[in-house]
Amino acid sequence: MTKLAILLGMMTMIGAGQVFAKNMVRIKTIGSSPKGQYVAIEEFGFKNNQQVPYSRIRVMNMWKNKYVDQPVHVVGSKEDNNLKDIRIKAKKLAQDKLKRFNINS
Repeated sequence: MTKLAILLGMMTMIGAGQVFAKNMVRIKTIGSSPKGQYVAIEEFGFKNNQQVPYSRIRVMNMWKNKYVDQPVHVVGSKEDNNLKDIRIKAKKLAQDKLKRFNINS
């Protein structure tokens, strides 16, 4: 009976791993302020196993190890699933924020 429970547990874990493996997420540093206090970070990829592209840009205060301000978040749709276009739109929306923190991208 114990062997059966272990086998079922392993099968469940393998199945869960396959579900999570379908998501694609990448993180990239966009730029930093001259003294290195602020760093802009972009998280982008596809959400919810539905091939819905997204891009989220955040600014982090490295000296305090905290995110500052609200993130810029752009989400596409199943019909508009071009990740490159979503990333370009998010970067355009984030330009004022990057200038405010003196971040060169």
